[in-house]
Amino acid sequence: MSVTRETISEIARELFEAKRGVYTVPYVSPRLPERDLDSAYAISAEFAALRERELGVRRVGRKVGLTNALVQQRVGIDEPDYGIIHDDMVHASGARLPLSAYNRLLIEAEVAFVLKSDVTDASRAGVEAAIDYVTPAFEVVDFRYAGSVGQIVDTIADNAGCSGVVLGEERHPYGEVDLTQAEMVITGGGKEITRGVGSNVLGDPVNAVVWLAETAIRTGEPLRAGEVLLSGSIGYIEPWPADVECVATVTGLGRVVATADSKG
Repeated sequence: MSVTRETISEIARELFEAKRGVYTVPYVSPRLPERDLDSAYAISAEFAALRERELGVRRVGRKVGLTNALVQQRVGIDEPDYGIIHDDMVHASGARLPLSAYNRLLIEAEVAFVLKSDVTDASRAGVEAAIDYVTPAFEVVDFRYAGSVGQIVDTIADNAGCSGVVLGEERHPYGEVDLTQAEMVITGGGKEITRGVGSNVLGDPVNAVVWLAETAIRTGEPLRAGEVLLSGSIGYIEPWPADVECVATVTGLGRVVATADSKG
C-alpha cells in the first residue's frame, strides 16, 4: 500500500478544516500503511503549510513529544515525534484559553528552550551554544480526533497534538539550573494534577532538543534563531480542568499560569 500525494493533501486538508472549525474527524491511520511515519510527517507538513498559506501565520517554534520511554513503548516506537508551533499558538503566562476553541483540551508542563542562533551543528555542545534561555511552559494539547489519540501515525499527522504553548514568567540562562533534577508540579485550583522530574525527558530535557536538531537538519529544516522549542512533558498529560487557575512550577525556573475558560 503506497500513499499518493493526493491522499496526503486530502488528509491534511481534513485536519486543517477540523482545526479551523473546531470539530473532530475519523482517524487517518486506516488510509496509511501501518507505522508509515514518513507519510504521517508529510501530512503534518502540509497541514502546517495550509495554515501558513491560508491564515497568514508563520512558524516560530517546534515541539518534541513522546520523550517518555513508557509512552514510547505504549505506542510501539523507539523515538520521539515533533510538530510545528505557529505565532498564533503562543500565549503569555496568565492566558485565558477559550474552551470553545478546542475539542478536548489536555494539559502538560515542560521546559521550553529559546534559541539565540541557528543550529547547524546538532552535537550537544553545538545545541547548548545556540540556546538563549529556558522557561517553564504549558503545552496546549488538543487533537482533531474524538476519544483517545489513536495510532502513532494519527498523532504525527495531527501536528503531534500541539495546539499551542503558554510561556513562563521567568527567563533563565541555560545551565543555571540542573534540568535533570528539576521538579515540576501542576496544580489546578490548588489541587495537584501531575508532577515529575526533568530526567523523565530522555534523561535530560536538552537531549530532546538535540534529537530535534538532528532531525531538523536531516529533513532540511534546521532550527533557527528565535525559535521556541518544547522538550516534552515532564509529568503525565491530563485533562485540563475548566475555570480554575492552573499553575506549573519548575524548580529554579519559576512558574507558568493559564486558565481554560468555559465561557470563552
